[in-house]
Amino acid sequence: MRNDRCMADGCEIPGVRCNYTDRHSRPCTTRWCARHWVTVGRSQYCRRHANLVEDFAGFAPAGGWPDVDNRAASLAAWVGRQLDPVVNELFTSLSPDGEMQLVNDPVHLVLAPGGARRWQRSWKLLDHASVVNRVAIEVDESNDADVLARVDTELIGHGVPPWIEHRHLGTSLQSDTAARREFLDSIARSIELVVTKQEMVPLH
Repeated sequence: MRNDRCMADGCEIPGVRCNYTDRHSRPCTTRWCARHWVTVGRSQYCRRHANLVEDFAGFAPAGGWPDVDNRAASLAAWVGRQLDPVVNELFTSLSPDGEMQLVNDPVHLVLAPGGARRWQRSWKLLDHASVVNRVAIEVDESNDADVLARVDTELIGHGVPPWIEHRHLGTSLQSDTAARREFLDSIARSIELVVTKQEMVPLH
């Protein structure tokens, strides 16, 4: 097998290396052909790192580019991107007269207690004086497959996306698309129920 071939399943075309380099100057060593790489600006990337570079508009975030072998930032960004319309619609429904302001914070690094690095995507609903509601999606670098959902300061749930879990087990899903939709719908429903006070935050 050629070691310079594209890494997409079943592709035998020679590939070029992903252009991503992390904060430690470590490069992504994956290779992709023109059919399977993703171009951001004038550079080619693997899909995961293309999404990261695009989310950060090509500029390194505070704390530097995420580690090349850690999915925390890219997973937080992807889940946040998928939930963005849902959270926007939810917060808009809570301010039908438009008097409150929605602040949409892109994925960014936060330092958890003890100095742990955690990537967060968040939304805030503000009135003239304070934060009325806050929703956040977080993934900790120390456990980069576990997605945490928070409303205000409370953790309302967490879980490993089924496609990642199956990948770790070496098994496949019957429908990857359906699994992704079910996972996202579950998070969205939990957020809605807690924000609208139809459900209490679970006790831990």
